[in-house]
Amino acid sequence: MSGEEDAAKAGGEGRAPGRSGALRVLLVWCPDWSIGAVQRAQGFDPDEQLALVDRGIVVACSATAREEGVEPGLRVRQAQHRCPDMTVLPHDPALELHEFEPVMRAIEDKIPGVHLVRPGLAAVRSKGASRFYGSDRAAAQTLLTHLRSYVDHDVRVAVADGLFAAEQAAYTTSIESPVAHLAPRESATFLAHLPISALEHEISSPRMLNVLRRMGIRTLGDLATLPRPDVHSRFGAAGLRAHQLAQGADAPALDPRRVPRDLTAATTFEPGTDQVEHIVATCSPSVDDLMASLTSDALLCNGIRVVIHTDDGRVSRRVWRHPWHFTAAEVLDRVRWQLDDLSADSECDDLTGEFLTRMITSVHVEPESVDSAAHHAPGLWGDRPDEHVVQTLTGLQHQLGHEGVLVSAVSGGRLLDERRVLRPWGDALPVPRERRLEQPWPGTVPGPPPATVFAEARPVQVLTDDRAGVVVDDRGEVSAAPTVLASDGPQRITAWAGPWPVQQRWWRGGAAYHRFQVVDAGGRAWLLLTDGRRWWAEARYD
Repeated sequence: MSGEEDAAKAGGEGRAPGRSGALRVLLVWCPDWSIGAVQRAQGFDPDEQLALVDRGIVVACSATAREEGVEPGLRVRQAQHRCPDMTVLPHDPALELHEFEPVMRAIEDKIPGVHLVRPGLAAVRSKGASRFYGSDRAAAQTLLTHLRSYVDHDVRVAVADGLFAAEQAAYTTSIESPVAHLAPRESATFLAHLPISALEHEISSPRMLNVLRRMGIRTLGDLATLPRPDVHSRFGAAGLRAHQLAQGADAPALDPRRVPRDLTAATTFEPGTDQVEHIVATCSPSVDDLMASLTSDALLCNGIRVVIHTDDGRVSRRVWRHPWHFTAAEVLDRVRWQLDDLSADSECDDLTGEFLTRMITSVHVEPESVDSAAHHAPGLWGDRPDEHVVQTLTGLQHQLGHEGVLVSAVSGGRLLDERRVLRPWGDALPVPRERRLEQPWPGTVPGPPPATVFAEARPVQVLTDDRAGVVVDDRGEVSAAPTVLASDGPQRITAWAGPWPVQQRWWRGGAAYHRFQVVDAGGRAWLLLTDGRRWWAEARYD
């Protein structure tokens, strides 16, 4: 029996009746996974200064950006002030998860039952692996060696009692010493020396951590010495959770998930080709196999990623989404459109014009959003519009191009052109949360909305009887009653109402407008905007 098993047995004998011991966890950590995923997916040089932002805050940055003083938590402007040449991209958790799937599969090859903590961090129960490979250390070293042969990324491994202790132990590793091992019942001693800020990502109560610091609680050991009932009564569930973690009494319930098999439809061209129709036809069998695999697994796909490689090493990646599930023909349409877009780009760009002389060497179609078919059972009227409508619009799209046929949805906003969202037919419209319909939008036009909204507001003139321009001051006072509307030609205004102020982003110095409704002698009603002196026709009530 090994020393670790002796210690585990001793721990079991000293355990209080009815209380389960801490779960031994083997954790895999890939440092800076967010940045690494973007660099691989978009072809950035590892030495390039790069930052990912979410709602104006830096959430991750590359090592070269960190050397310039950029760090997570900074506002974008502060980060760009410290590193002006830095590339700033939006944070994309879906991309990180997609790039982490090969790591999950590689872990699954050696140890089944992988629990995804978050992209870049995964855990398994160490008990079975330690028994199979001989010890915790042997299991960790075996997994590390296996991952390094499959994953082109810095990988660290840690073993400890509980998920929290294992994650904190992983943070103490380095490239030279990538394995951390805490013997059974050593987690509490290890955690006692950590600062109280180690709980920052575990406890959803920053105020509690501030209060603890003001009370003189600097380390997890200080917190662990406090009576648990007192901490619980003072801070509630967050305090109870913090105290359990500080004492190393983390009892995580790992949720092993079934790692999906690789469904990528890959087509290789040897030698490369630049004929679009030949490429699409050659991709057809692999796409059919992809659809058959999804059907056999009772899955549907409403998002795909098309990756096109050329013989000079260039890569074109694009995610296509669909309001319903994809069919094989619709997938091939996206491949064709992406190739067409590459051709169109090459006509106006000298650099990409060279791309036309290059050959396509491979096309990969990767399912991006897969869901159970049971969640998409057809309704009483089917799961998509009438087939004749679909065929007609799809036929028009084949003739006019991907963006030749558009569908619309209503979005949030004060100006009418902001409220109109147009997407190519077949692309998924933004969900209500993305459209921000629930926000109040003061200054928006009440219903019924005008039938015609101009893509760009048309300049017009609003005049008085003596042909003087009507002026509106900052307080909304109109210099004279508007009587003439000069658009395509002068029209007598028979009725008017307004102004209604529209103030947008005043804290950034955004433009302020006044909105009017007028009716001309021809019986047409107009929605007008003015900044005080200039006038525009925003829409028309037909």
